[in-house]
Amino acid sequence: MWNRKMVRFSGELSAGLPKVSRRFVAEMVFGIQARGSVWLTEVGRSLGEKISLKKTEERLSRQLGRKGLERKIQRRLIEQAAPRIEDDTLLVLDLSDVTKKYAEKMENLAQVRDGSEKELGWGYWTLNIVGANTKGTKLVPLYGRLYSHAVGGHQSENEEIREAVGEVAEVVGKRGFWVMDRGGDRRYIFNYLLPNKLRFLIRVRWDRGLRTAQGIEPAVSLARSCPMLFHETIVREEVGQERLVHLESCGPLLHHPLEDRGRHPLRQTELSS
Repeated sequence: MWNRKMVRFSGELSAGLPKVSRRFVAEMVFGIQARGSVWLTEVGRSLGEKISLKKTEERLSRQLGRKGLERKIQRRLIEQAAPRIEDDTLLVLDLSDVTKKYAEKMENLAQVRDGSEKELGWGYWTLNIVGANTKGTKLVPLYGRLYSHAVGGHQSENEEIREAVGEVAEVVGKRGFWVMDRGGDRRYIFNYLLPNKLRFLIRVRWDRGLRTAQGIEPAVSLARSCPMLFHETIVREEVGQERLVHLESCGPLLHHPLEDRGRHPLRQTELSS
């Protein structure tokens, strides 16, 4: 059953699109909510049309493939979420994968590293960005994309990251801190974030060189010499089991980036090029 919130959300998400596309967005939002699935067959079942399910699925599939639809909806999602992004919001960028273990005929399957099984498999890469306000627990979806390097014309993971950050930053401006795991410790990403004056928190590799008043030092040496001010206990899930992990000490350390690992320091002229 349709409700006001669903109608309003789908209407805002599809604003400016042709009538047929607006209908498609509304049906997809409803179907995903009703069936708890993104499969077109399940969405089609939720609509209960007086035609065969196969015809409904084919109609939805045609609309899903409409050129430019993904980018327009993505832009509308960012615009809707932008007012909730504050100066200290964490803009968390996550790279992951969807492994299709038993799929054989799905288009553009590519080799990915299965994060759950810790092995190579076939599937697709995903890139998601969410906003996390430090004063609460609610997450704000900003960007989501599933991609494959088997698609003709695909350039690289670096380009996917830069495009995603660029699309979000174009709307939210310089508000927020970009947060990435160790996969974000790349010269290519630093060379984009720094000249654009985007603030960031990136988990660096142990051998990343950092510029200090004493010169260039490895990140691991600085971490070991940093005065730790806090203690914390977290829950870690391993092989489906949860266990408590006690972090004896943790704390901040301010530094000026950066030196390329095992190479010469990154000079300011290089960072701004």
